Amino acid sequence: MIMAAFAVACSKQQTTTAFLDPAGDCIFENSVVRYRINGPSNPVVTSGMEAILKAHDKKEVVLKDRKAAQAASLNDGGSAVILNDSLVFAQANFSSFEIVEQTKDLVSFKLTYPQWEVDGNKISLVRTITLRETSVYCEVKDVYSNEAGSTPVIVVAGFAKNSVENSEIGPDYVVDWENIGDGYIGKGIVMPMSKNFAVDGPQDNAVAYITTKWGRPVEYAVGNCWSRGELTTFESWADKVRL
Repeated sequence: MIMAAFAVACSKQQTTTAFLDPAGDCIFENSVVRYRINGPSNPVVTSGMEAILKAHDKKEVVLKDRKAAQAASLNDGGSAVILNDSLVFAQANFSSFEIVEQTKDLVSFKLTYPQWEVDGNKISLVRTITLRETSVYCEVKDVYSNEAGSTPVIVVAGFAKNSVENSEIGPDYVVDWENIGDGYIGKGIVMPMSKNFAVDGPQDNAVAYITTKWGRPVEYAVGNCWSRGELTTFESWADKVRL
């Protein structure tokens, strides 16, 4: 059962926090970025995140909603497994939310997704997300399990693309620079476990692939920025992840 939002919300002085909003969606943020992950009452089913970027204008915080959450898609930080050459996404939004660690400069929480069945395979997903203060990236650990055991499986993770003006692919990362009219939004994923990236991935996504086994953690980082903040150019954004 989902924990009550007010029971897990941190104090107003806490800048790095995670909680459930009144609609049951998971909100987590620090001083530079805010994310939303759809909860069980949300009609849009996705494991991806909706990035809400922050900028400061005359000492006021200005927010830019990226509106990334779409059904059956690898949005920011979304993931899936490949079965029978097809992407298999979670069939429902997370069903439970638990704070794992909370300090002044860090929050780590766990989301558990309801088990679903595909061609006789009973699949489950447990996701742990860590966000650190001032970081433009959050750290994600996905554990996909299958009752069939620890057989090999391909896990993919990535982000959706739209109006990309610049991009770069490295040995373990992909970064994009997207024109949104009101400036630019930077997007990126880093997965040191993987050496197999696709800039033009399925469903118009940039994705990383990793061959692993059911039950083993797949770790990566996903991030965003807005050009009205401190990172104003593609070069400054890409420098955040270049080796």
